[in-house]
Amino acid sequence: MKRPLRKCLSAAAVGLRNAALGGSLAAASLLRQPREALLFVNETLFLYQTFAGRRRLPQRPVLEVFGQCSAAEIRLARLPGKMWFHSLASYAIDLVSLCWVCRAIEPRVVFEIGTLEGYTALHFALNTPPEARVYTLDLPPEEASAPLLPTTLMDDAHIQGARRRRGYLFDSFPERAKITCLYGDSAGFDFSPYSGQVDLFFIDGAHSYEYVRADTLNALRCTRPGGVILWHDYGRVGVNGVSRWLHELARQYDLACVPGGSLAYLVVPAR
Repeated sequence: MKRPLRKCLSAAAVGLRNAALGGSLAAASLLRQPREALLFVNETLFLYQTFAGRRRLPQRPVLEVFGQCSAAEIRLARLPGKMWFHSLASYAIDLVSLCWVCRAIEPRVVFEIGTLEGYTALHFALNTPPEARVYTLDLPPEEASAPLLPTTLMDDAHIQGARRRRGYLFDSFPERAKITCLYGDSAGFDFSPYSGQVDLFFIDGAHSYEYVRADTLNALRCTRPGGVILWHDYGRVGVNGVSRWLHELARQYDLACVPGGSLAYLVVPAR
């Protein structure tokens, strides 16, 4: 069976499972809007795991864990139509949590895997000290080579979007001067210049188990003791390997997740 067909069948199986587990009469009313119906059942299952205490990672608000500053202003960019503030409120929780961590630990070096439109890179730049550097790794827009590791269907859609993209959301902001764009497949990228240098490492690239695992191992090598690694989309019930890998990693490290959001994080211990 060819790989694209396996991906489609896997995605369909997960979609049917989610519809069976998270469906209701309310969801049935959305059958004429398939995309909205899928979002509804996925978010229903996400919230169920949160309220039922079935997320497996302990839920700890970042305001409690990173309490170095008892009060801080966070900066949010006004980008109509491009924000994480929309019908799925969990994304807003993720963004505010990311900004708060930046304000609390004041990282001098931030590394992000998965630039996409540049939304989170912009917010890292907005909420870090003036001397901070934000490195964000994206696929080269001009290359069409196959990913080095397995990907999901959603990853493939993002890859195609990245190859058509011209510019990023942060290009028109003065904080653009703090951002360095890097290009390459994270599975083959040379992270050695950043070894032990990173204060905050954000993983939001490909969501397959293989990529999240590889990105995490590189993040552990790059992030200094006391620094923070964060992962996006933990606990979401789509086709991704984020939760599977983090549950394995939690056997070795003290991971936590944000209540009501899909952000997981780790304060890197002393080696």
